[in-house]
Amino acid sequence: MGDLAVFHVLRAGMDRYYGLNKPAKVLCVGYSHTVLGIDAERMKKELGVPVAKYATAGANTLDRMWMVRHFLDKKPTVTTVIYDVDPRLFDSEGLSSASYTLFLPYIGNPVMGKYLRQETTWQEYVIAKLIHTARFRDQTINIALRGLLDKIENKKMTRIRVDDYRARLREEKARKIRVNPESRQCFLDTIDFLTGRGINVILLYIPTIDLLNEIDPEGREAVLSIFQGLADKNAKVWFWDFNRDYQHRHELFYDLRHLNWKGNGVVTGRLVDDLKGLLFAAH
Repeated sequence: MGDLAVFHVLRAGMDRYYGLNKPAKVLCVGYSHTVLGIDAERMKKELGVPVAKYATAGANTLDRMWMVRHFLDKKPTVTTVIYDVDPRLFDSEGLSSASYTLFLPYIGNPVMGKYLRQETTWQEYVIAKLIHTARFRDQTINIALRGLLDKIENKKMTRIRVDDYRARLREEKARKIRVNPESRQCFLDTIDFLTGRGINVILLYIPTIDLLNEIDPEGREAVLSIFQGLADKNAKVWFWDFNRDYQHRHELFYDLRHLNWKGNGVVTGRLVDDLKGLLFAAH
């Protein structure tokens, strides 16, 4: 009974953090770029429609495919999905191969349970089914507590000091942009799944700092052309490249890849303005 009680409290916090506890019209899906770069609470107030942000650090394209399916299974009211993209979206290097453990608290959901049966070892699956609190890890406990305390938005208050990242940039220069075919196909399947249900999809390139973008320009443009090609071919898909206008403004960044509170405000404000034109074009 104690195991169940603690579990239900923590999962309620996760549901609240991700917006799974109420209907949403706009759904933001992604990983840490979305977590730090988009203020869903502000979007909800300024757009006047319910907005959810189902995003967590480390979520790869496979995770996101099931996140989308999971959310729509619980809340089929979504009409627009904001899906964060970047040139390394299809590069699995640097992302955890155990990212599926972030979703173990939802193993009881038929949709997410199907995903987890494919990814977990039989020992992980049995333990998670028998001991409910064993489904949580440090990251998911933190997410649950933030939801319970109504600290949904996470904004970094400091700005980047480029000199602190010189060594990191040298490492990045040796790392070309790679495209994993399975990851790319998973992304394409997700877009097909959404647009096949009449849902608008915004592929949003949340800014990363120009120093990073200059490392492999050919690889970068090749991936961006995939996003633009989708938008050109499908009337339900848009590619919004916010990076182009803000990558040079170093005061907007917390580190090489993530926005600080000021960058969050700039990107969220522009996103709201652009969405107004899309959501309310018919009115």
